[in-house]
Parts: sequence; C-alpha cells; structure tokens
Amino acid sequence: MAAKLISNETLDKLRAVQSLSPSLWSFSSIRFQTALLISCATIVFGLMRTCFGMAMVDIVSMNNQSDTSLHMNWTTDQQAQIHTSFYIGAFIAVFISEYLSKKMGPKNLLSFGLILNIIGSILTPFIAFSFRHYLLIVAIRSIMGFGYGFLIPAGSVLISKWFPIAEKSSAMAIFTTGNQIGISASMFLTAKICQLSYFEGWPMVFILYGIVGIIFLFIWQTRIADKPRLSKYITATELSYIKGGKQRRPRADTIIRPTPYKKILLNGCVFAICACSFAQSFVIVALVTYLPKYNKIAMGMSLTHNAIWSSIPFVIQMFTKLLFAIIADKIKQRKIDVTTVTKGANAIASFLSAIFIVIATSLPLDQTELIQISIIISMAMFSAYVPGYNTSIVTVAPQFTAFISSYAQMYAQTGSTLAPILIGTITSHDTIEEWKCAFYSLALVLVITGIIFQFLGHGRTEAWGETPSNSTSVRLSTCTVNGEDGICRMTLLEKHNKDFRSENSGGSTKKKVSRVSYAGEEIILPTRLEDLENDVIYSIEEEENEH
Repeated sequence: MAAKLISNETLDKLRAVQSLSPSLWSFSSIRFQTALLISCATIVFGLMRTCFGMAMVDIVSMNNQSDTSLHMNWTTDQQAQIHTSFYIGAFIAVFISEYLSKKMGPKNLLSFGLILNIIGSILTPFIAFSFRHYLLIVAIRSIMGFGYGFLIPAGSVLISKWFPIAEKSSAMAIFTTGNQIGISASMFLTAKICQLSYFEGWPMVFILYGIVGIIFLFIWQTRIADKPRLSKYITATELSYIKGGKQRRPRADTIIRPTPYKKILLNGCVFAICACSFAQSFVIVALVTYLPKYNKIAMGMSLTHNAIWSSIPFVIQMFTKLLFAIIADKIKQRKIDVTTVTKGANAIASFLSAIFIVIATSLPLDQTELIQISIIISMAMFSAYVPGYNTSIVTVAPQFTAFISSYAQMYAQTGSTLAPILIGTITSHDTIEEWKCAFYSLALVLVITGIIFQFLGHGRTEAWGETPSNSTSVRLSTCTVNGEDGICRMTLLEKHNKDFRSENSGGSTKKKVSRVSYAGEEIILPTRLEDLENDVIYSIEEEENEH
C-alpha cells in the first residue's frame, strides 16, 4: 500500500496553524513559559551547587578580630573532598534517572531533586556548627549532588516533548542559560552575603538559597506539565503547532519501543555527545570551583573584585548562549544542513574556547584585565555547545532522549568529579607554574573532545531513533492473519484494532497490549494514546479519509 502525498489544502491548513501559533519568544507562549521555568530550576540548583566554591573562601578563613566558632579548620584536601562529593552524588543519580523519569515523570523527578537540595542547603550550616567534621558535610553534599543529577535528564525530556525540531536549539539555550545565571548570581551574591556581620555571613548563604528553592518549588508544581496536552494553560492552536499539525483521533494508537541499549551505546554520535559532555562539565566545574582561588592567589584580588571577575564570564554566557542558539535555528530554517550547523557550532565551542584559555595562561600576571578578558571570551565561545552537541542530545534519537541524556550525564558527572580532584592535585602548592599547567589541561580536554565530535557527531536523527509518527513503514507494515474467511494480510494497526474490538465486544473494556515485531525489535501497541505524547500513528483507513 503506497503512502499518499499531502494535498495543497492540507498544507495550507498546517501553515495557517503555524501562523496563528504564538512565537516562541512571546510571553503568551506556554512553551516559552515552560522553557523559562526549566531555566529557573537550573538557576535555583546552580545557586545551591556553586555557592560552596565562593563560601569556602570565607568558611576556612579565620577572622583575626573575632575568634569565632563559625569558621572551620578544614585542610585543602578536605575542601577538595567536599567539592568532589557533590559530583559523586550526581554521578550515582545517572544510573536511575531514566527509570525514575519514566515512573515519576520529569516534572516530579526534578521536584524530588530540588527537595533534596533544599533540605541539604538549609542543614549545611547547622551540621557544620554542631559537629564541625567535614565528613558530615561530604555526606550532605553527596545527597544534594544526587538530587542535582536529575536536573539535566528531566529538563532534556521536557524539551524533547515540548518543542518542535526548529526550536530545540533555542529551547536548550534557554534551559542551559539558567546554569550561567545561577553560577554568576551565586558567586556575586555569596561574596556579598559572606561579608555580612550577622552569623559571620556565610551560614546565611545556605539558608537563604534554601528558602529561594522552597518558593520556586511551589511555582514549579503549579505551572509545569510533563507534556503539552497535560498543561492547563495551553491553547489548542499552540498544542497543534507543537505536534506539527497532527490532531488526535479516537482510533489513534501509540507505539512504545524498548530502549535499544546496544545501538545507543555503540553509536558514534552518542559517544561524541558523551565526550563533549565530559569536556563541558570538566571545564565548567574546574572554573567554578577554582577560578575564585586562582584570582585570589595569582591575581591577589580582594573578595569583592574576585566575585565580580569570577562571575562575569558566566554572565556573558547568558547572552551568548541565546545568540548562538538563535543564529543556529535561523540558519537551519534556511535549509542549511543540520549536521553542518551542529558541527560548526561545536567547533567554535571546543577549539576557540581552548585557544583563549591558552592565551589567558600565556599572558604576564600583571596584565590582569587582559587575562580576565581572555577567560571571558573563552566562556563566550563555550556557549556554542548549545547548538552543538547539546542539541544533538535531543535530536539523535528523540524517542530515547531520557536514556541518552542520562548516559551523557554519566560522562558529565565523571568530568565534574575528576575536575576538582585533578585541578586540586595539580595546584597543590599554589605556584604559578602549577596554575598554568591546570589551564593547559582544560584546553587539551576541549581540543581532544572537539576532534572526536567533528569525526563522529551529527545533527540528524538516527533511523533507529525515529519516533513511529515519523516512520511510514511502521504504519504500512503488514502481517499475515488466519481469519474465518481464510488467510489475509493487514497492517499491524488494523490487526491490533481488530483484535481489540473482538476482545471488548462483550461490553466491558479491557486493557490490551499487542506485541509485534518491527525492524527486528519487539514493539508494544497499547490502546491509549496518552501513554506517549509524541509517538502517534494513524491507521491507513484514517489517512485515506484525510487525503
């Protein structure tokens, strides 16, 4: 049975729907509101994750004018263990994030992670005061990291369900920009709060950020939805636009395919994604954790100047991420090959960032402004990762975004865990040569992973990762059926619908699941469309009625 062409009338209707749909960059757009909420979640997580790097400068620094028990006598190695423990917890979360995302939904999974961070943040100063042992703080930071580990997988799943392909780079930019806002705000605000005289300043950092988390959690639970059709605020026009003009029908069914773990793990593009994910986390965590210390030791900066210069690179990223993403989406709308755009953006992030890190390291220390400007430019170029490998995460296999994102996060958390250990070991004596070596190691990681992506990465969807709604062969696949009138052939969906009607002809409706073979894999045809938002397929009979 041959597939039919879409009529001009149908195309006109689809264009009319798209023209009526609110722009992504309109506040009336629910998908824009959704992207902002995911970004705000990243900000809140970023506040509680990043604050320890700046607060540590004050926590372990004794006030000569007032000998107080609110400061800790933690060694450099103990501080490094505290920093590392957060990312160890996040690494552990990777292994169960896909399972929990399916069971709880991305909305509730992110809420769970946020609750762990809120509790941990508020408890941190009280545990430090009462017991003063760094291992208890290590345990708390590990639990907070465990909760943080759910952020990227949950956010990526929401992006994959809420945004059409032409908007995914922009949506990922909005999402990940929250990380830069959280980092820069945390560095600046933490430094200011630490200078307060009330409770020596630093304990208030963790309590205030915990309160911010509680307020946001309430907003998140009332406004966000796992899927567009579950939103109480979305219009029918915008819902139709997100789904590409496809309308739900009573007889529509959903295909749920088992995750092809072997294909994902052996796929070259997925490996390239993981390599760049490692590099991005390694560099960001290294700078977030040790840039304040570098500015203090090598540059001799005061706490206030340190906070400003340490936060500026991440403030700049808020704008460059959106800029790179918008440019990339505009280029793709002009029919430029998606892979070309993705590789080009990733090259900027990998190679230009490395070049400016090397420049910053090579400049004389008395050229403070030039060194800081080079670091700022490096982080600005770093933003091109968004239309680069970040977009590949949600396009390489949309149906399996949850697992791919979780798998990439395993590499990311490995990088996050190794960065404080490696940089801390390299700079153990705080000499200038050691700091140069540390920065060169960051550049080397960027170059190696950038080369890997140029050879293996791409921006298209793999054939095994296509959603069934995009695969005509699924709708047209036939099977042999032994019926009362002899042997006949029918489509898989026709057989499923026939069996379903036969079983429920007695009056009571039973839940039925059909298992059939497609492309060498077993697929499941449930009777409810609601089980999976994006994987809608239509029977041939309905397609004929359409056209």
